[in-house]
Amino acid sequence: MVKLRIFLLVGLSLVSFLALSQKRYKKSLNQTYGNQHKPARFKNNKKMAVICPTAEYSEYPFQGIGIKLGDPFVLTYKLYATEWLAFSIDGGLAASGLYKSRYTELFNSYPGTDTLSYVNHTVDKDVHFSAKVSFYNSAPKVLKGVDYYLSLGWQFRYVDLLYGYVDEISPGNSLFGTRTEQADYHGPEIGLGVEYSYFDMPITAFIEATWMYDIVNLPNAGKFQGGIGIRYMF
Repeated sequence: MVKLRIFLLVGLSLVSFLALSQKRYKKSLNQTYGNQHKPARFKNNKKMAVICPTAEYSEYPFQGIGIKLGDPFVLTYKLYATEWLAFSIDGGLAASGLYKSRYTELFNSYPGTDTLSYVNHTVDKDVHFSAKVSFYNSAPKVLKGVDYYLSLGWQFRYVDLLYGYVDEISPGNSLFGTRTEQADYHGPEIGLGVEYSYFDMPITAFIEATWMYDIVNLPNAGKFQGGIGIRYMF
C-alpha cells in the first residue's frame, strides 16, 4: 500500500510538471517582464524558443523551409520579414501529366511541323522555379493560429519533350519519326493561401492555390496549380 501511494504521488507530480511545462511553452514569446517586453527564452532548448512564430507575432524576421505536395512538388523556403510580409522561393518538379493536352497543342507551334501529324509525347524534364511575395492577414480570433495570404510572383518552367510524329511523304506512304523540343516558358503567378501554425513545435502547415499565365506560348496559356505543405520554422 505504501509503495502504491508513493507511485501515485510520483505519477501525479510528473503529470503536474508536464502540464506546467506545456503551458509554459504555449506562452507568448512577447511576455512582459517588469516594465519591459522581452522574448521568452528557454535555457534547455533554444529551438523551442520559437513555438508558434506566425501565431504569436513574436520576433521578425524568421524563416521556414519545407516541402509542398501537389502541382508542383517543390522544396520551399520562406522569409517572414514582418507580421504581414513574406518572401518565398520554390523549386521542384511539375506534375507533367496534368499538362498533357497543353504539350500536345504546342507540337504544331514548332517550326517544321506543318506537314507532320502528332502521335504522342513523353516528358523528359519538367522543372519548376518560382519567386513570390506574400501579404498576410490574420483570420478571426476564433481560428487561433490561422493566417491567410495573397501571393504575387513569377514562375519559370523548363521542359524537355520527346515527340513522336508521322510524316506523310506521299499518298499511302508515311514515315514515323521523333524529335526533341523545349517548351521552356515563364510568366506571372497569383495565389491565395491559408497557413496554420499553432503547434507545440516550430512548424507551420499551409494550403495554397495559384494561377500562372504563360507569356511565351500563347494562346490558352493560363493554368491553375496548388498543393499542401509543411515548413520547419527557425
